[in-house]
Amino acid sequence: MAQFVPSTDYIEKEQEYKAIKKDISTACEIIYDGLLRYKKKMLRARSKKQAEDLSVFAELDNYASPREIQDAYGWEIITETEMDRLNEMWNAREQFINSSGKFENRVTQILERAIQGCGDMFTETLDEFEETERTRKEEIKQIEKELRDSYYNWKYGNT
Repeated sequence: MAQFVPSTDYIEKEQEYKAIKKDISTACEIIYDGLLRYKKKMLRARSKKQAEDLSVFAELDNYASPREIQDAYGWEIITETEMDRLNEMWNAREQFINSSGKFENRVTQILERAIQGCGDMFTETLDEFEETERTRKEEIKQIEKELRDSYYNWKYGNT
């Protein structure tokens, strides 16, 4: 069976390829960690502000769901007008919470773009080595096929 004996040039290119891949991975991890820390910091600041904003909905703390508001009306604990007001307030609070969603701003967009583009400057070098690898593997398959055919012809006497 044919064996691939790597040249010194090939070994150097393979080592460079692996080093670049590792460096890109490390850079992406560092950027991603920074992105997470930044988002966490900004979410903490927003949570404090949001807690202040949600204080206007403090009346709803007595109710776990709109169904409980309906039950309070059914038991005549609150009036119909009060029930309607609390339901509207419930919906407004839900809308406010849903609209605040995940944190995103220009800084997070820049960091996410940096992660996506991480290593772009090495694309040519990486692609070149990967093409060399594909070519090498195709050559090995061709050699193996030729050896099988040669063995088959020798064994069965076909020419």
